[in-house]
Amino acid sequence: MRPPLIAVVCRISLPLLCLIATGCGSGALPFQLASVKGTVTYKGKPLEKGLIRFLPDTEVVDGQVAGKMAFSNISQGSYSIPAERGATVGKNRVEIVGYRETGKTTQVETAIIKEEVQFLPEKYNTSSTLSANITPGENTLDFDLE
Repeated sequence: MRPPLIAVVCRISLPLLCLIATGCGSGALPFQLASVKGTVTYKGKPLEKGLIRFLPDTEVVDGQVAGKMAFSNISQGSYSIPAERGATVGKNRVEIVGYRETGKTTQVETAIIKEEVQFLPEKYNTSSTLSANITPGENTLDFDLE
């Protein structure tokens, strides 16, 4: 006796759907990530509080840049990004923002928060001219901003 048509369709389509859902590759990223750490100074002093971003400036694959943005908080002039969420190997645009307290406070619900402003020039963040070449493995990159 022949199996019902629905059973045949399920036997064929279920494995096909599993292949499509999981992909045919090994699941590896089409780009390589690397750890990055270092220091950031502004006018000769460690940047007390801020954020550093590495944005890949590499080849375009299927209309998208091959890579992902990586970022880290800057505290007392130091930052560190582990390899598992690291910067994309290759050329990266670097953006750095720095925060300092204004002396004012703001109440948000039940908490009182110290107000901060971003104070670094645009040439280090929104209009950044900073770049870095990330290599496989561990990278140490120091930025001395004037």
